[in-house]
Amino acid sequence: MINYKEIWESINNESRRNPAQSQIARRIPSKGLFNSFLATDLRKGIRLLYIKIDSDQDILIDSLPKFRGLDISFTIQTLGEFSNAIFLRFIQSIPYTDNIFELVISDLCDKVIQLHNKNNLSPTLIRTLSEWKIFFEKQENEILSVEAQKGLVGELYFLKDYLFHKYRFTESVFYWTGSDRTNHDFQIVNSAVEVKTTSGKQHKKFSISSERQLDSTGLEHLYLSLFSINLHSNMPDRILPAFIREIRRQIQDDPIAVFHFQIKLAKYGYNEALADKYTIGFSVSQMKFFEVKEGFPRLLQINLPNGVGDIKYSIVVAACTPFEITTDILNYI
Repeated sequence: MINYKEIWESINNESRRNPAQSQIARRIPSKGLFNSFLATDLRKGIRLLYIKIDSDQDILIDSLPKFRGLDISFTIQTLGEFSNAIFLRFIQSIPYTDNIFELVISDLCDKVIQLHNKNNLSPTLIRTLSEWKIFFEKQENEILSVEAQKGLVGELYFLKDYLFHKYRFTESVFYWTGSDRTNHDFQIVNSAVEVKTTSGKQHKKFSISSERQLDSTGLEHLYLSLFSINLHSNMPDRILPAFIREIRRQIQDDPIAVFHFQIKLAKYGYNEALADKYTIGFSVSQMKFFEVKEGFPRLLQINLPNGVGDIKYSIVVAACTPFEITTDILNYI
């Protein structure tokens, strides 16, 4: 993973030392197909991303998701060894909102530099921009719903209490892919983990939001992590921001992990500025782990009639008992 925080600090510091220079740019190291540059124009208080494209690259800007504060255009630019080249430019249109746009532009850049097929550029941009729309379309004072908080707390528990005990912080945060709207919340090498939470008095069932969540196609193993969560009032040390602060303290000496952790939280729609508005506390009363394999109670696309999709359904916990993992889940992942 790339240390984008360090790159931004380098760009910003050079820009401050050279106030007469309109833009300071850095090429991002990559083995992928697309050469990309991060840039700062501190006179205007903006951040930019330039993606070098070929003249025959078919990108329809109008098809890219739009949201407040980000402008997208083509430009002819000289950057690095590229003279008068065509770039796709993403520019922060609301000045002096550095923190969030450094996250947005870094995330876009990170997805693009991994591409090895030019036909994947447009789908990757559409998917990543769509994920960020969730954050920018929220009202300025809108916090996550209780259901969204509950789901995020479950994922944070798994990250903190399990992955951190086996993998480095940077690796663990990299494996946490739920904010990218992947089929599963954690993708770990050739395996995946889907995290589910139940609440209420009985904890007898949990919800599945699509026919893809329990689909193990292409995986060696798919595991289900089920957290039974209780909700509390007047427990400030158990609210979502408290969990987030605890993880930040734990990983504070790993700047790459911290930066990517911030990106993932923002893509979920979490705004740190609204932390004092969260009041519901959460505690885990029980944890169960299952291997999702042949015979597990689930609906799969392959078994659905043609034209049927976007399935939402519930699974009774007791029906999963034959698939329960009773030893340490870290032995499996």
